[in-house]
Formats: sequence, structure tokens, C-alpha cells
Amino acid sequence: MGLEVMGGRCGLFCFIWRVLWCVLSEAQKWSVTMPTEMSVLAGSCVDIPCTFTHPYSHLPSQIVWYSYSATGYPVVYSQNTGDVAEPFRGRTQLTGDAESRNCGLKIREVSAAMDGYQLYPWIDPNEVKHNFYHNMVKLNVRVTTPAVQLTVEGNATVGGTLRISCTVVHTCPSSPPALTFGGIIGDVQNSQADLGSGKWQAQSTISFPARTSDQGREVGCWVHHSGKQAAPSWVEINVNYAPQSVHVSGESSRAVVGGSVALECRNDANPPASSFLWYLQRSGSVNALDGGGQSITATDLLPGQNRFYCTAHSSLGVANSSSPFIISVEYQPSILPESSCVVHGRVMWCWCKVRSLPSATMKWKVEGTLPQFALSDMEEFSVLQNHTLRGKLRINKAVLHISVTCKASNAHGQKEHTLTVKAPPQNTSINLQPARVLEGQSLILACSCEAFPAVLSYSWYQVLEDSVVQLSEQSERLHLQVTGRHMGPFRCSAFNEIGEGRSASTLVHADFAPVISPNSTCTLQNGAVWCECVVESYPVATVTWTAPSVEANQTVSVEPHGPLRSTLTGHLMSGQVRLITCHATNEHGRNSLQLELKGSSAVSSPAAVVCGAVVVAILTAVAFYWIQRRRRMNNQDDLVMEIELNRSDQR
Repeated sequence: MGLEVMGGRCGLFCFIWRVLWCVLSEAQKWSVTMPTEMSVLAGSCVDIPCTFTHPYSHLPSQIVWYSYSATGYPVVYSQNTGDVAEPFRGRTQLTGDAESRNCGLKIREVSAAMDGYQLYPWIDPNEVKHNFYHNMVKLNVRVTTPAVQLTVEGNATVGGTLRISCTVVHTCPSSPPALTFGGIIGDVQNSQADLGSGKWQAQSTISFPARTSDQGREVGCWVHHSGKQAAPSWVEINVNYAPQSVHVSGESSRAVVGGSVALECRNDANPPASSFLWYLQRSGSVNALDGGGQSITATDLLPGQNRFYCTAHSSLGVANSSSPFIISVEYQPSILPESSCVVHGRVMWCWCKVRSLPSATMKWKVEGTLPQFALSDMEEFSVLQNHTLRGKLRINKAVLHISVTCKASNAHGQKEHTLTVKAPPQNTSINLQPARVLEGQSLILACSCEAFPAVLSYSWYQVLEDSVVQLSEQSERLHLQVTGRHMGPFRCSAFNEIGEGRSASTLVHADFAPVISPNSTCTLQNGAVWCECVVESYPVATVTWTAPSVEANQTVSVEPHGPLRSTLTGHLMSGQVRLITCHATNEHGRNSLQLELKGSSAVSSPAAVVCGAVVVAILTAVAFYWIQRRRRMNNQDDLVMEIELNRSDQR
């Protein structure tokens, strides 16, 4: 009996073990593979990759996503959209299906409220009891856009091809962020790569030929995520090129016999030039100088012009200075280029600057003869300093077209030069580019003038009611973003070495479609109609009226820098129409506003009283007529009834 009991227990144990083994083996076949965390940008979307395995004995048919919570398990995705809880309602969809064992989930327009949510899928939740919430993905929602990475590749030598790649990681392959470049023009190629675990990489690469002008240029990359734009990232381009712009500079272009001058061979090269050669041209012959450094000291200078050249060498090439540096020793007079006549108000000053060794003497000529014979009102004097003669002539007339000549002489020769007449900038004005602009568009104000010598700088000002504010822009053009219907007024000043030229104030008008003010009104008093339609627009709108019950006259007035006011006057004709419509039209659109006549049309004149009495009399007569007719009809009906009764009695 003991053996039987023991055998029974063994059989029961084996049975239970087999059942448990089957359950465990079945349960081990359920598995879900997905990331444990995903970093998502608010406002963007996220595709959560998800796959699962299942027992062979179970055919999955439904996938439901939940959010893990201490107080419940809110539905994140379900075929029954009414079960989906906030903030996921209307924003989730499956990217796979149960048959292909793909439980991927897409969330659109991720909000900051989703931060920290832990999500998990459940396969056939009404049938499967597997604890799927053991595998969850946590959403980390950030509000700042991820940083972009910029890399520069390619041949950095002039003529080679450079490539700048801009990459950013995101979670929304169906709507990847847009990448744009600024600061450079080239061929752009875009691509996208799957990094795994729900991360994707968007990349944009711009290719362009390397140019000398690109050295040190900063190129920016902007990233746009579903309407959000991140601050650009910048990278500086390094371009290698052979020496260029080679020229000689020195501490002085004058020397005494036996003196010396320090010279430097300046150039632009990347990498910098490593060696230099020097040459001296004198009396038609060219000689190489000792020393290969970038700087030398010129000694043993001979009278006359000593012309110095240099050559710069680098690993990429060789370049020569295009013009010489001249050191002059004891030479005949030369009149310097800055010699000129300048108009200051109603007076013209003429300067003649002569450099010579030994010092020169100077003579003036006006209109080909001596000044005292050509002009009755003038002054003349000269100053000698440091071997430079500065002659000055004052003419008390602002004559732009006059010939003034200065002549300088010394023992080595003479020089005569007709001076150029200079003046502050003339006819300064502001041009709008484009001449017409809408609100929100960009506008350029260009300051133009006639100037000799050339303009050196510009200043821009905004004229306020009680002050003038100087703007920071100092170039010829002022870039504006049109933010209002009227901006300014603005004015500019152009400066050259002589003085300033000012423009008139310019008010910037932005074009816009007509806007009818709600202050527009219509009134009626004793039958007289008075309507006013207040319209703002640019260009000025055409105003028309629709007034079917009014005999009207129309007048229009425009206020300076203000709205257009159109007035309609007249008398109300018969009828009950008390609505009048104002229409305003320009090239940018049309607008209408319906106005109701407010007031009374009552008339208190004697004619109106008489008219009222006549109307009452007519109404009384009509009423009396209908009463009498009704009585006659009743009498006829009584007679007919009596006849019918008599006929009945006879029968």
C-alpha cells in the first residue's frame, strides 16, 4: 500500500511538472525588443522601433500600447481611439502590425507633457497574460533643439573642392529636420541614415571650389525641426593658396645721401611665405640684394629714384610685387596728388603741395594768368616745412569750373600742375530698393550723391518728433525689415575728405490693402443723410458707395500721413432700406463695410401735417365704405334665407 501511495504521488508530481514545463516553455517565447529610453524634441514626432516574438501556439491579432502609472494603465494607442488618454489622443499610430510581429509606434506632435512617460505594448491584452510592462521605453522630451555637427573635408587648396557636412540626430524619419547653409554657395546633397534604437541621422553636404576669398570665411548651418529653427552652428574655412598681393612698404620714401630706410615685403599667403628675394632697380638696371628675410634695411641710397621690388616664396608658389617702392633722394619738384582746390561754402581754397630737394619756389596761375590779373578778391601765401612747400590760394568765389595751376621749380627742374576742384558731396538723396514694399518684406535705403573726391563714409539717422537718432549703419545701404505701415523718416549723410552732404528726410510707406475703420459712421437727421468712411491704405484706395435709397454726393479728403476720409451726403428717398455700404479698393485688395443709418427721418413741417391729415381722411373713408358694404351683404343673406324658408313651408 505504501508503494501504491508513493507511486500515486510520483505520478501526480510528474503531471504537475509537465504542466508547469509547458507553461514556462510557452511563456519564454514572448519577448519584446525596443529601446529603453528615447530623447525626443517637443513639437517633433518619434518612431519607436518595436518587435516581438510569440509562442507558436498563439496567433497575435491586436496590439495596444499603454503608459505605466502607479494609479492605472492609461491607453496610449488602441484601434478604439476613444480609449486613448490625453496627451496621446489623436497623435499615435502603429507603424507595424501584429501579423508581421512589428509593434512600432509613431507619436506625432510630441508635447512637453509627455516627458517622463513610460510606454509599453501589449499583444492581445484580452487573451495574453504575459507581463509586457517588464519592457518599457521612457520618453525624455526636450524643448531645446539638438546641436548640429559641422565637418570640413576635401582639398583645401585653391582650385580644389571643399565639402562641408552638417549632421543632426533626430527621431522622426518620416519628417526629418531640414538643414540649410548660409555664407557659401554650392551643390547641396541631403541624406538620412538609421543609427538604430530609434535614432536617425540627417545629413546635408555642400560642395564648392576653394577660392582665396573663402579663407577665414564662416559658413553656418541652420536646422529646422517641424517649424522650430535652431541657432546656427558655424565653421571657419581654411584655404591654402600661394603668395599674392605682394608689395614693398617702407618707413619713409625720402632719404638723404648716405641714409637708410627699413623695408618690408608684405604679402598674403596661406601657409605664410617662407623665403624672400629683394631687387633694386636704378637707372634702368635691376640688381639682386643680399639677404632673404622678409625685412631689409636699404642703405647706400643714390640721388634720384631708388625702386625696390621683392619676391615671396611658399610651398605652394611664388609671387612678385607688382609695383616698386620708391625712395627719392634729391630730385626735381613733384606736385603731390593731394594738391587740389576745395569748395567750402562760398569760398574756394586751393592747395599745391610740392616735394623737392632742394626746396622749390611756387607760382600760381588762374585762367592762364597771374591771380592778381584774373581775380580781384583773393589771397596767396605759402609755407615751407621739411622740404615740402605748401602753397595756399583763397578765391572768394565758389567757382566749380575754373582753371587753377601751380608751378614749382628748383635747381633740378620745374613742375606745373592744373589742380582738381573738390567739393563736399552734392545732390545727396535716398533711393528705395525696391521702390514699393509690403509689410514684412526687406527694404534697402541707398544713399546716393555726386562726390569728388569719393565718399569715405556714410551716416544714417531716424528723425523723431523731438530728436534725431543716429543709427549704427555706416555703409551706403541701410537694410530694413518693414514692420509697420510707416517707418522713419530717415535721412543720410555722405562724407568725403572735404565735408558732408545731407539728404532730405524720407518716410517709408509700406503697401497694404485697404482697411476700413470701425469709426466709420452714417447718420440720418430730418431726412438728411451724412456718412463718413475712414480708410487706411497704401497706395491710396478708391472709395465707392452703395446707397440705393439715397440721392447722394461724394467728397474725398486725405490727411497728411493719415487716413482717407470719404464723405457721402444726400437725402433718403422712399423705401425702408437703411443700410449703406462703403467699398475701398487698391491694387492689393478690396474691403467693404456695411453701415446702418442711425437717427430719425421724422418731418415736422406744415406740409407733413397736411399730408398726415389727408392720409387719416382717406383711411376713414375706406373704413366707412367697407362697413356699409358689409351691412348690405348681411341684409341680402337674410332675404335669401327667408325665401328658402317660404319654399319649404309650401312643400
